Amino acid sequence: MTPLRFYKLQGAGNDFVLLDTLAQPLPKRDFASLARRLCDRRFGAGADGLLVVEPSQGAAYRMRIVNADGSEATMCGNGIRCFARYLWEYRCPDAASLAIETGAGVRRVHRLSAERFQVEMGTPKIMPSPPISPSPNELGEGEQQGALPCAPTPLSHRVGEGLGVRAIFVHTGAPHLVLFVDSVDAFPLETLGPQLEHAPGFPDRVNVSVAQVDAPSRVRARVWERGAGATLACGTGACAIVVAGAYEGRLERTVQVQMPGGTLQVEWRTDDTLWLTGEAVLVFEGVWRATL
Repeated sequence: MTPLRFYKLQGAGNDFVLLDTLAQPLPKRDFASLARRLCDRRFGAGADGLLVVEPSQGAAYRMRIVNADGSEATMCGNGIRCFARYLWEYRCPDAASLAIETGAGVRRVHRLSAERFQVEMGTPKIMPSPPISPSPNELGEGEQQGALPCAPTPLSHRVGEGLGVRAIFVHTGAPHLVLFVDSVDAFPLETLGPQLEHAPGFPDRVNVSVAQVDAPSRVRARVWERGAGATLACGTGACAIVVAGAYEGRLERTVQVQMPGGTLQVEWRTDDTLWLTGEAVLVFEGVWRATL
């Protein structure tokens, strides 16, 4: 196979491998297996997901997103900033802004500085969450059964011994189950994240975002992403947390969201659109020579 040029980028620690099919066509390529190989952190370049630059009929470019497990995503707030960073670096350095097609629609990206970008994330939806009644085996021995709530009326749900959690189901280009907790560090995300992701009530799986409110304009968060696991940051998750928090009266509509990999700013404007601001760093570029 011809050596494959790739680019490694990250936004608040959420990292991606990017392939430009306009510069190096990949006809009939199985992107699911390609993503699994390239994103492997021991045998590949290592990443949470694969970004693919493709032509678009309704925008400047189309962003395809494939998770590390080979599943496709519709939208990624950190990914689109990294995607835009690549385009400004290599394809359109003089553009004032970019319109990028995603699975969730066309999104505008503005460059604020060399490594800081603002993304229009669309209009959020607070959606009914199908009730889930996990069995003791699904939650783990000794954990209490219960039903996850239906938004927009969040209810308490006991997901662990002595832990009461309120939840709202929010769609911000990707589906998120938002849980407000007393401590994001103490919450067993690595255990409960995959269980909730694959719960029967979510046939397309769901992201799990946990948030700890420090102030009306500041929140700490962690996210379990479907197809990638616990990531250092998640843009759609940050947006979902702010929407859920503002809906409940916990948060203002402009919030700093502190995630393990860095801080993202989310603004939920009066016209109901979400705007996400954060860094996008081009880490390195390389050539893949192993068989794919």
